[in-house]
Amino acid sequence: MRKNMRLYKYICTLFFLALSIQIANAQEDNTLDIEGAISKTLENNFDISLSKNNVKSTNIDAVMANAGYLPTVSANASYEYSSSNTNLSFNDPNQPEINANGAVTENINAGIMVNYNIYSGGRRKHTFGKLKNTAYLSELQLKQQMEQSVFTAVTQYLNALRLKESVRISATSVEISRSRYERASSNYAFGAMSKLELLNAEVDLRNDSTNYVQAQLDYKKSLRDLNNAMGLPPDSTYALSSDFTFDTDLLADSLLLKALEQNTAYLLARNQVRSAELDEKIASSDYLPSLDLSGGYTYSDASYDANFIRSQSSLGWNAGVTLSYNIFDAGTRKRAREKAEIQIVNQRVAVNQTINTLKTDLLKAYDDYQSSLSLITLLEENVETAILNYERSAEAFSTGQITGIELREAQLNLLNAQFNVSAQRIQAKLAEVNLHFYSGTLVE
Repeated sequence: MRKNMRLYKYICTLFFLALSIQIANAQEDNTLDIEGAISKTLENNFDISLSKNNVKSTNIDAVMANAGYLPTVSANASYEYSSSNTNLSFNDPNQPEINANGAVTENINAGIMVNYNIYSGGRRKHTFGKLKNTAYLSELQLKQQMEQSVFTAVTQYLNALRLKESVRISATSVEISRSRYERASSNYAFGAMSKLELLNAEVDLRNDSTNYVQAQLDYKKSLRDLNNAMGLPPDSTYALSSDFTFDTDLLADSLLLKALEQNTAYLLARNQVRSAELDEKIASSDYLPSLDLSGGYTYSDASYDANFIRSQSSLGWNAGVTLSYNIFDAGTRKRAREKAEIQIVNQRVAVNQTINTLKTDLLKAYDDYQSSLSLITLLEENVETAILNYERSAEAFSTGQITGIELREAQLNLLNAQFNVSAQRIQAKLAEVNLHFYSGTLVE
């Protein structure tokens, strides 16, 4: 009997210690709901921050200068010095030879040159279009990253809620088993219950207490995963709100229309078609000639110790026009255009594949959502039945009409029924989140 009392005190201490941790967590000043989790994710998630920087980088590149629309201006200056032994003889016999040791020659050149491509077969236009398309692609990738990060955070949030409910139900189970153990101990002391009944109650209390501590640990781990998904320090604390509602106005046809306008995977696939079309136009521009204009203002000065010219200098403008055309390139242009045309076909096939996959996933999520909402009502009715069954079983146990094992079965049926309702609500919310994800409305 003393051994049982020590065990009972130990389990009670363990239970109330874990319960105090739960209460302390619940009394945190800040409460986090689903909307708050989404907001913190969009604000702090590291992957989103990296994607935002990538958007800035591509926008820097998407300018007309990178496409060759602006001229290039270069300035140059040079100075050359040489000293040598020089011997000059001329065909004209009247011109005396020039012989000098250590003769110095100096050359000074400076100028500003401007080059501008007047015509390139449309390459500049299509290149600029490709740059802008790449910038748009980075924005789509940012949206995709935001959606994926928010989806992960919400999934972690709902998982933490499920484990929080598991903690609550485990605590309730411990309390019920503790009450049963107290009753069994009292009845056994007065000879109204067998030793087997007492041992069964003791085992169930020990198991429930162990499950409660494990549930607390799992819940704590889930909060750390949620913090990581939101981009918060792992030791951030808050109380999770279990209150959330369902959007019962969601319609499959309306969601499909939105998906074909806003779904990021679909928009990315269309963007790849546009990119392939621009690549084909850039490749085709190589079949046309290129016309360039150049001009500049230059200065040069040269002096010679050993030369029939003592010094020479010039200063003035120069200009020129260059027309170039690649007559033969061993089929390089042809192969580039053929590959670009094949890529266009492939990307259009990818768009159709994306549409088909998108419709399939969205309709499956919609069926899951509708089914989950219907199951919630049935499971709630099952909880009411389980409560009545447990109450009657408890009364029957107190009067000795049923055994502790039968009461335990009624207890487990009640706890499972309660947990199933909570789990189904979370499953329904997750299906709703999936619908918003596929329709492109999760992050707007």
